[in-house]
Amino acid sequence: MHLVFKWAFRIAAVGIVFFGIIIAVASSAFLSTLPDNSGQVPLAQLSDDVVLSRNINGIPYINAATHEDAARVLGYVHAQDRFWQMHVLRMVAQGRLSELFGRPTIDTDIFLRTIDLGGASEKSFGVLSPEIRTLLEAYSEGVNSWLERDTGFLQARLPPEFVILGKNAEPWEPWHSLSILKVMALTLDGNLRQEIQRLLLASKNFSPREIDELIPYGPRENPPPLPDLRPVYGFGAQAGRPSADFAINPEESTMAELMWETGVTASNNWVVSGTRTSSGKPLLANDPHLELTAPSIFYLAHLSFDADEQGSVQSLVGATLPGTPIIIAGRNDHLAWGLTTTVLDSQDLYIERLKGDDPGSYLTPDGWRPFETEEVTIEVSGAPPVSFTRRTTRHGPVLPDNYRDITKIIPSGHVAALQWTALAEDDTTAEGAINMNLSRSVGEFIDATRKMVSPMQSIVVADVNGDIGIIAPGRAPIRDPANLHAGRAPVPGWLELYDWKGWIDHADLPQMVNPDVGAIATANANWLPAGYAQHITFDWDENYRQARVDELVIDTDDQHSMQTMAKIQLDIFSPALMEFKRIAVSQLAAGAGQDPSMLDSLRQWDGMMSADSPLPLIMTSWWKHTGEALFRDDLGEDHKRFARGRLQPVLDALTITGTRDWCDDRLTSQVETCGIILARGLTLAVEELRNSYGDDWRKWRWGEAHKARGTHRPFSSIGPLSVLFSVSPESAGGSYTLLRGRTDFRNDNPYINGHGSAFRGIYDLADLDRSRYVITTGQSGHFLSRHYRDLADEWAEMRYIEIGQNPQLDNDMDVLVLTPSPVTEKWIDAWISKLPI
Repeated sequence: MHLVFKWAFRIAAVGIVFFGIIIAVASSAFLSTLPDNSGQVPLAQLSDDVVLSRNINGIPYINAATHEDAARVLGYVHAQDRFWQMHVLRMVAQGRLSELFGRPTIDTDIFLRTIDLGGASEKSFGVLSPEIRTLLEAYSEGVNSWLERDTGFLQARLPPEFVILGKNAEPWEPWHSLSILKVMALTLDGNLRQEIQRLLLASKNFSPREIDELIPYGPRENPPPLPDLRPVYGFGAQAGRPSADFAINPEESTMAELMWETGVTASNNWVVSGTRTSSGKPLLANDPHLELTAPSIFYLAHLSFDADEQGSVQSLVGATLPGTPIIIAGRNDHLAWGLTTTVLDSQDLYIERLKGDDPGSYLTPDGWRPFETEEVTIEVSGAPPVSFTRRTTRHGPVLPDNYRDITKIIPSGHVAALQWTALAEDDTTAEGAINMNLSRSVGEFIDATRKMVSPMQSIVVADVNGDIGIIAPGRAPIRDPANLHAGRAPVPGWLELYDWKGWIDHADLPQMVNPDVGAIATANANWLPAGYAQHITFDWDENYRQARVDELVIDTDDQHSMQTMAKIQLDIFSPALMEFKRIAVSQLAAGAGQDPSMLDSLRQWDGMMSADSPLPLIMTSWWKHTGEALFRDDLGEDHKRFARGRLQPVLDALTITGTRDWCDDRLTSQVETCGIILARGLTLAVEELRNSYGDDWRKWRWGEAHKARGTHRPFSSIGPLSVLFSVSPESAGGSYTLLRGRTDFRNDNPYINGHGSAFRGIYDLADLDRSRYVITTGQSGHFLSRHYRDLADEWAEMRYIEIGQNPQLDNDMDVLVLTPSPVTEKWIDAWISKLPI
């Protein structure tokens, strides 16, 4: 027996040593993919040496002779730090995620290949000006120089994600950068969701007024009455409220959502003129709100290059979008700019009628017409390829049958086709964005936006001369005034009335320069100038953040400074939840069986969404459970489609006498009052929180529940790897604070912060080097880098960094010189392949 144990011990020891060797080799391979930040590297096609320095936060300073050289080195740097992120984004655009992730993304790929962002991007590259094409080609050459670099023994060429998944990557092409901009449009444009929601409600026999109560408009909107969709699509016979056999359960639908959220509108920006600042020069602030990811969607950079033949230097500083040579939000030496989503109604869903004896044809105003068709094959990792037929109508691509269960909603014998501005094959948005980066005045900046197509953004701008302005550029559809749907609901594709009639002229797009009030602010709700005549949307975001930023920026008599800009950007007061508190406490049935001290604290709550307080958590949970108690009986399982977390319908149901009594539970025999529903909601909230955080409500903390979930794709969903790849600091704020931290009640953890300010910037036009910045994670996308998460605490603790003219070097090893390399046979072959022979 002793001998058995002795041999068992030896075998275990050998196993441990062998396992240790594997771990050591893997760690060494992963560490070898960290970028070289010092020395000298040859880079083909540079016109001169480029000095690349990195400061203590890993932010690159690129000092080049030309803009092309700066773009080439930015491509190299983006690839060093963020190539996995860039690769996933281009695979999204091309509908090739299943080549990476296998079967789980097949349906997503079918949708993405259906709308074909990749094909539209490739065609759009050909319509750009020669100068912009050259810049994109330079950027691509920089990316590919890193991909093709010399590597040592056991040194992995690609980031750890490629090694773990056993995947490779093809070279970067210039049009890939355009495709990433289109993925941003897919993320930001989203009124398609509201159209489907309204159609779903009509299919369940909800009247137009009831639909408006569930999807309410903002306080400045006065739309025409929504047409009754029930007779249009023949819903009356099959509808019921609720009908168990017709209810659609999003959990059973593979395409109820994509891999990530789309059409989630949130961002803040504002600009104030020098007449309202302590310095006498404008100040500008911006924090684009996007899904929180690891690494951050944005990448900070400082570029300098000769701007003209006289040798004057142009600097570009701010948030770049990896995969593109563009500063999305930032400043140059003459001006600063920041953007928010305008919420343009850029998408229309057309219900196309199929020909009874020929399902390959659909009805048009001119009669029957065959679909344009294309056979598409999706390669799938670890499984056979999947093929489908892509169909296109005169309006656009036909959505897959299981996209958000659309075929379960529309009548049989019909399909749904999408018309969307981002599907343009002559998209010059990249050209507009690059020209904006190089503008020297507000007027020149606004003129540069003529090239913008999609997505429409509300862009504030200020220059060193003291001018301020705003414009929302892009292609905005013109709809027939007789089209009373006005982009709010799907329309019959066979009627010419509903066709788009053209685009709003650039001069007629929403814009202002130097308004009398001396300030401009936007927060995704209706900010348009009074009397603006063009229709761009009725589906604005809820008005609470817009009202708050107007109050703090425009309506105040105080002089603004960099300190007040930061204080406003980091504001954690929730006017929406304060309104809910006022209504809920006043109507709550006496005591509601809860701890009197907790109820007293709720009554005295000041609306601040502080991370260390239990009250924001209790209020948010109370809102969640009250909303479910109000609407689940009316919507059945479909209530989950409305459960992202919009408070306005809840407040309206509790206070406004509508077409029905939303407080009455239709599934019970008694008649419930709103006070009973509020008591029920609070009881469920407290029960849930006790189960999750313990019995003592005083020890509950909003920050613990409201962690900012920086999600890595795909490893945040894989337990052991999630710890290494996810970045999740605690966070303050909430869905309706300027310091945005949106919750989604459909999540397993419904209070997690999954959507917030991916970037914060504040710009001082009196001294642009004093401008402040921060992103959600760190600069690097490599989980072993010290810069993978080093800015997360700065972001969560509401601090900023400066990116001045000169880098603060961490040590003497942070300077890399990139030198022109000799022309190689490989480069000549690549150059010849591009010639139009």
